[in-house]
Parts: sequence; structure tokens; C-alpha cells
Amino acid sequence: MYVPLAKATLKTGELLEVGVVVAPDEDYANRIRSFLAHKPANFRWHIDRALAEPLDELETRFYLGELQGKIITNVMTVEHRGVGILGHVFTRPDHRLKGACRAVMQEQMADFLHRGGKVLTLGTGFETPPYWIYYRFGFRSIDGHSGFMKYCAEAGFEEAFFAAAPVQVVEVAWHHWPTLNLLCAQEEGDYVRSIAFGHFGRANFEGGFLRFKQSLEENPAHQARLLASETGAIVGYATVQPDSRWRGQVALLDLFLHPHFAREATRLLKALSLPEGKIQSYVEPAAEAVIAALEQAGFKREALLRRQVRREDQWLDVAVYAR
Repeated sequence: MYVPLAKATLKTGELLEVGVVVAPDEDYANRIRSFLAHKPANFRWHIDRALAEPLDELETRFYLGELQGKIITNVMTVEHRGVGILGHVFTRPDHRLKGACRAVMQEQMADFLHRGGKVLTLGTGFETPPYWIYYRFGFRSIDGHSGFMKYCAEAGFEEAFFAAAPVQVVEVAWHHWPTLNLLCAQEEGDYVRSIAFGHFGRANFEGGFLRFKQSLEENPAHQARLLASETGAIVGYATVQPDSRWRGQVALLDLFLHPHFAREATRLLKALSLPEGKIQSYVEPAAEAVIAALEQAGFKREALLRRQVRREDQWLDVAVYAR
């Protein structure tokens, strides 16, 4: 469904039509696919699927700027329950520096707020020209030195979102994409989070989620469960998959929870159907709740890797648990 939003006069005097396509949409599908054909395969996989069919409860929107019926700029959002990811910001090279991107983003941000949006995350290069565009719209680096950025429309929202609340274990769905990325953006929690995803501390899972989701759909050797709070937040994840470093002969288990929900580690781990053969998990020695869950599931510590990973100016040990 296409909804016109506004008309904007560019620096050249040209009149830009700004509108939004709410996916799925058959009429605009081929035009959007063509415009974003340069995107990596994992992102094109989502674009194609979103334009063709509903993806669970995920809301995908393409905010377009058109000149004489031709798309010249795009901003996409994926959202669920007020939490979203902003991406695929692209303007045709021959139409850059006209103010088209700024005009579309202005309407996109206004529409997000009008619909009750709370938080948006995005990834870009730190202090690059796009970084400063997002900065002007209220996005800030999550840690002050990366291009993983966040926009918060409401003070205190994240504190309430991740506050202690009843939870349930769920399978991974499309609409968990933005809320799982917000969990990955949280400072609280263990530093060693996922060896499989390469997550040490805060990490942008925007593109990684798509590779993760595709592997879950196509490869039964990949498993995952999420811990979902009644607030709508994803507050933990457990994954198990073949460890490519050992030619798939060893499985790799990752378990991460927001500290407010650490007590649910055993429950989350039990929801996985652990494979036969050797399984390893890498954890910080201080991650007591995760270690207790591993030990209850029959894991034993087989190694301690001294000064294995550096967190700012501090070296951390990493324990290897296996069964």
C-alpha cells in the first residue's frame, strides 16, 4: 500500500513527492527491488520477502522520494511494538546534494513519531557524512565511538522496556529483528555474548539477524530460542549451531541474557534440543547464572583461557564449558 506524505522543494527547485510503501506491495515491488538491487544478498532476501508476503508481525516500510514518478531516494524501517531499525538510506548518485534524503527522512521521522514509535537503531560509519545526517535527526552513537546509533523518542523507555517482568520462551520470528537488535545495543550484561555472531559487548545485529534467520529456516542443525518479556522486549537468546572452526564436528552454544533476567538462563537453555556429540560454550567466569545453567545441563569446565579478550583497558578470562 502506497501512502503519499508530502511534497518538498529541492535545492534545484524540483518538486519531490514523498510517500511510504507499507509492505507487502505488489505495485511497487519491482521498482523497489530494482532501486535497492545493490544491497548485499542477506538484505535483498528480506526486501524480496517483505514485498511479497507478510513476515509474521514485522512492519516493513519503504519511504520513497520520487521525481516525475521515478524513485531517487529511499529510507526503510522495520518495526515491532514501537521499536525499529532504520536502513537502506540511498539516493541515486545523480540526484545527491539536492536535499532529497533529508526531505524523506524528515517525513519518515515524523511518521514514526505520529505512529507512537519509541526507539530506532541504525548502523553507519562513525563520524562519516551519513553519521552527521542522522545526528541532526536526533540519533546518537551508542558508545560515543562507533557508528551504531540509536534514536530515543521517550526518556526512560528502555529502562521500562527491559525492567523485570514475566517472560516466555519463544521461537525466532521476523518481528523479533528490531527488538533483538535493541537487546544487542544494551550496555548491561556479560561482555562475551556470542562467539558465533562475534558479539563482545554492544553489537549491531541488523545484518547478522538476516543471516541468522535464513540459517534457521534452511539448516536444521541451527537452533535458537528467545526470551520474550511481556513488555515486548527480547531479553535473552540461546543458539546452538555447528562450529565452522572445527569443520562442524563440534557444536557451539551461545547463551546471553539481560541481567534482569539472568535467573531464566536454565529455562532458556532447556528449551533447546541439544545435539549429540561435543558441544562447547565460551563464558566469562563471572557469568554465574549462565554457568549454573550449563552445569545443570551436564556441561563441565574443560579450559580457562587467560586474558583472552580485551574490554577497553581490561583483559578478561574466558572459560570453556563442554559436554
